[in-house]
Amino acid sequence: MSTSECSTGMKWTSGDSGSSLMHPGGNCIQCHADRGEGPRFVAAGTVHAAAHEANDCAGIEGAQVTLTDANQKEYTLTTNASGNFFLHAGDAKDFASPYTARISVDGVQRAMNTPQSSGACGSCHTAPGDNGAPGRIGPT
Repeated sequence: MSTSECSTGMKWTSGDSGSSLMHPGGNCIQCHADRGEGPRFVAAGTVHAAAHEANDCAGIEGAQVTLTDANQKEYTLTTNASGNFFLHAGDAKDFASPYTARISVDGVQRAMNTPQSSGACGSCHTAPGDNGAPGRIGPT
């Protein structure tokens, strides 16, 4: 659904239906654990166009998210139409923390300064920014 409150003009309005496009900006890993349904992720989040985007505002499609684990193995993920990315647990059985993360959007790259041990990107990259995060993950 279109909306002017989101920088991309799109907002998730379909409730909790099972979709990889659901709830951009949310804490995917925590929600799936709390509800006991949906796939298990090693890492999941949303790349947004604006640093302080509201929950459920769609992010940027086609951004590249590269996670490099403690064994220097790289996992490159591409964001979907909602800006969501995820690394399924079954696709990363040997994933070792801590890991580093970087995004690339239209040639602009940003990297996290500190290695991470939690793949719940939406737990820190909230609209206001929690636990030292500057807000949403995005190119600016």
